[in-house]
Amino acid sequence: MKLFDEMPYIEGEHLILREMHPSDAPALDELSHSEAVYRYLPTFLYEQSYDDAATAIEHMREECFDTKESILLTICPCEAPEQMVGIAEIYAFEERKPKMSIGYRILERYWGRGIATETAGLLKRYLLEEVGARTITAHVMVENEPSARALAKNGFVNLYSNCVEDWGFEEPVLVDKYVFKRRWIDGGVS
Repeated sequence: MKLFDEMPYIEGEHLILREMHPSDAPALDELSHSEAVYRYLPTFLYEQSYDDAATAIEHMREECFDTKESILLTICPCEAPEQMVGIAEIYAFEERKPKMSIGYRILERYWGRGIATETAGLLKRYLLEEVGARTITAHVMVENEPSARALAKNGFVNLYSNCVEDWGFEEPVLVDKYVFKRRWIDGGVS
């Protein structure tokens, strides 16, 4: 299967990653207006491009999925699949390699519950097993230690430290680039 053949539905032990629904608008609004969440994220993320979360969701498939720009999924608990606790993202798809990047944003009231760790693992499993990814990357601001730990727990390695990137702030930011490669599994270096 190719990455944009169908909208993913990914179920894990505690979480489901599913297409965003209009009913997710209140939680998306809370998330996209959280200074604590976005202090470690680029200023140009899709969900912040609209003042109204319902409008962002209404145009999300057309502007992100259909254009093969990115896939934004609602993160929700298995026991409450209608309750949004964050966003999982797949972006920067390079079909020839095949390579892509992942990201996640968790509502502040759900921090410290392992949601980022399980989300990164679910995205990794889906991209390796269903899509046939060879390389998966994640860019993390150096100060964002919880996100770095979530990636490390899933076998991602910080291959490029303190890289300067423009994330839309007044000054460029320092970013660590985490990488997971299929050959680490195939070659026994998981």
